[in-house]
Amino acid sequence: MPQRDTRRVSLHLLHQLAQSRLPVTVFPGKDVDGLRVLQLAGHIKATIPLPVRTLSGHDQPPATVTAVTPLGRQMVKRFPVLRSR
Repeated sequence: MPQRDTRRVSLHLLHQLAQSRLPVTVFPGKDVDGLRVLQLAGHIKATIPLPVRTLSGHDQPPATVTAVTPLGRQMVKRFPVLRSR
């Protein structure tokens, strides 16, 4: 299975968040992992609950993004998302 470029996915997610009306709830899956990357980089402010252990593995509760930081807005301006050809 090919691995996705986390930086590209996170940057695309940052662009989506910058254009959204906040707060935004992000449901489980790859987007929550992208939020973790953006939060660690200081690009967003978010509440991201820890995964919950279940009988079948883990369950990720939804995360809430409350703000795109000034650093995040600078990233959006400096690195526009390129459209696929």
